[in-house]
Amino acid sequence: MSFFKSLFKSTPPAPSPKPQEPPPKEAETQPAQEIPELYSGMKIEILSPHNNLLFVGVLYIRSGGVLEIGSETNAQLPIADYQQEIKLRGFQKNSQAFTLNGTVAKSSPEFWRIENLKFLQSKDSRAFFRQNANVKAEISPDVHYRGKDKIPCKILDISAGGARILCMQEFQDGSLFVLHVSLVEDEEPFSMTCQVRHAAEVGRDIEYGCQFVGLPEKEQERLLQSIFTLQRKILQSRRD
Repeated sequence: MSFFKSLFKSTPPAPSPKPQEPPPKEAETQPAQEIPELYSGMKIEILSPHNNLLFVGVLYIRSGGVLEIGSETNAQLPIADYQQEIKLRGFQKNSQAFTLNGTVAKSSPEFWRIENLKFLQSKDSRAFFRQNANVKAEISPDVHYRGKDKIPCKILDISAGGARILCMQEFQDGSLFVLHVSLVEDEEPFSMTCQVRHAAEVGRDIEYGCQFVGLPEKEQERLLQSIFTLQRKILQSRRD
């Protein structure tokens, strides 16, 4: 319960005149400043342990610090099993992504009640979520001349740390190229340096598993938000 309360904004206690003892060593592995601040009305994505999006909801903090998730669209929610493991994913006010593990204490068509929250360090988990994309993109084989001789390709799936790409051009393991893509309509396109980690022939094309190299933190956060937006659009199209 003490950790759960630390997720919510509260008035700091008055300073004590007594000297404070140093915190235990285990607390150093999870800096307090990185714990996300939750608030009622925050949009939250609810995922399975394998990162499949279940629904997009709105967080409500009830009396006594009870956390509930309602539907974003007033549609009925699926019924969850008692103590079903889930993940909560969202963005803080500074646009930094965060993820919480939890379990379902109670569910109904109107809300899910969540307990047993555990914070996952965003810096360690931001590249973890991989989204099927099937998006057209382009490659610049020369990282120094990004605008010349672009090669068409297709992004099969993507995360904030890398992508799986299909194209006809042959690259060696360890090769570098620049990937140009717009994941979401009307958003600024991305140009990301990729390093080939593995390759496999697929018919006349070659499938590459690539890792992004030197991607700035702000650009990685922007990419993650675009991936989440793409995921919501794909889920909505399936429902429609």
